Amino acid sequence: MTMKKWISTLWLLCLLGVVVHAQREGLPQQGRIAERVEAMKVAFITQRLSLTTQEAQLFWPLYNEYEAEQSKIRQRYRLSDNFAGMTDAEAEKALDDALEMEQQLLNLKRDYTQRMRKILPVRKVAMLNRVEREFREELVKQIREMQMNRQQRRFNGRND
Repeated sequence: MTMKKWISTLWLLCLLGVVVHAQREGLPQQGRIAERVEAMKVAFITQRLSLTTQEAQLFWPLYNEYEAEQSKIRQRYRLSDNFAGMTDAEAEKALDDALEMEQQLLNLKRDYTQRMRKILPVRKVAMLNRVEREFREELVKQIREMQMNRQQRRFNGRND
């Protein structure tokens, strides 16, 4: 088994362990689960971008700052999706707010992309969006599989 396959397998096993643990423990463990998922994200992105130790030391503080800024923007614009219950004026404001939020997120992304280019090769910066998306897709896939397995065990338990 190659090193990349071994690391990917190890990552998936960790992810499965976190999801299983989360399902057993319930909601009070959400904080710890979020920390574990974040740690897996760091490992996933570091591995997929092939970050060197030096690159990782410079990249992760900047990336964490970027994510915190994104979160602040999203919190500032807590958007409602209950358009049916809005007046036209409220719907107009909601649309304007959504567009403003997207513009601020885009401006932030441009700023941090420029900053990341100073510490990482441009190819790695260009790959970041795809790698983040792959992480989210893999996480969702594993959670769905865990839920299906849990439902199957319940179904089999009732029919035995």
